[in-house]
Amino acid sequence: MPTANGVLDGIALFDSFTRDERAAVEAQGRVFDAPQGHALMSEGTEAQSLYVLLSGTVRVVRSDGMGGQVEVGFRQAGECFGEMALVDGGTRSASIIAATPVTVFELERDLFLSLISPSPDLLAKLLRELSRMIRDVSERVVREDLERRARVAESALARHRAITQAVTGLAHELNTPLGVCVTAASHLQDLAGQGIEDVQEPAALLQSNLARAVDLVEAFTAIAACQHTGPLEALDAREVAEQAVALYAAQHPKTAPSVQIAPGPPCPWLGHAGHLERVLHLLLDNVRAHAYPADVTADATALITLAPAHLDGKAAWRLTLRDEGGGVAAPHLPVLTDAFFTTARGRGHKGLGLAVVFNTVTGPMGGRLSIDSRPGAGTSVTLVIPQEL
Repeated sequence: MPTANGVLDGIALFDSFTRDERAAVEAQGRVFDAPQGHALMSEGTEAQSLYVLLSGTVRVVRSDGMGGQVEVGFRQAGECFGEMALVDGGTRSASIIAATPVTVFELERDLFLSLISPSPDLLAKLLRELSRMIRDVSERVVREDLERRARVAESALARHRAITQAVTGLAHELNTPLGVCVTAASHLQDLAGQGIEDVQEPAALLQSNLARAVDLVEAFTAIAACQHTGPLEALDAREVAEQAVALYAAQHPKTAPSVQIAPGPPCPWLGHAGHLERVLHLLLDNVRAHAYPADVTADATALITLAPAHLDGKAAWRLTLRDEGGGVAAPHLPVLTDAFFTTARGRGHKGLGLAVVFNTVTGPMGGRLSIDSRPGAGTSVTLVIPQEL
């Protein structure tokens, strides 16, 4: 079993303590293992201990005021929780539940106070650290609020531009099939008035262009639908990606690219599975339609990797989908996510897939999207999404 040696070295509350002083505090604590599902702390109960997570992952859960529980975050190995319990002994503001088997260092408040109370020097150091922590938290809250406001404004402006482009493009795109439909209908009326029965060709023209108009409206509806969100779910982003890829393969058994997901540890994520699934399905559509020539679809491959990242100073996941296809010409890169931009209009593509991807990632997923590609060298599409919205 791990020992407590050095466990407090990275904890901000004890930064000003000497190594010997931290060792004396560590000697008052204990290390123990807990199974998945074990509640280390319960919301509303009296705070008695500080905890340092040595291995595993825990969930942070709060009540929603209606009898339910809401996931508000995760804590990973090396993180500390319950620091204020050592000072004020107040009530817990959230519950901490083991998401995996965990190993934890626990320092009880009474034992800690019995050690530092006789020492004015340790008390002074503790007060200095508490003051610094409070000041740092206040500054961080202000900074994060300003960053959040700027990010929300930036995302809202980007979505507004995208939707404006989409509305304008939709009107333009619908104009052609609807114009053909009006002409075909007029022709049908003329033929009927002349008693001519062979109206198969104008009827087929009318049907195909009405179907095209319906497809355009459905695609446009998808752009608006991606902005709707439901309750956040505690998920594993890697599992969601695996399920999305498996579903896509089942829906396109003959044409789906062969997708490998790089193995790795769980990726705890508070988000919406439907949004990530939609994004991956549209990206795989893009690989299938544009990365590889139609006559070598069977050789189409893609690789998905997930890795820790940071977004606006907060923990995030970086998900990258890379293909080894034909790549994208440099002039096209800046406009790939514009609504109705496509290099394959002659093959019936509408150019809305990446617009939906962009709006979903930067909207309800709260993330960033980037695309890197060179002709003949494949394409990488990277999503950076916060681990906790």
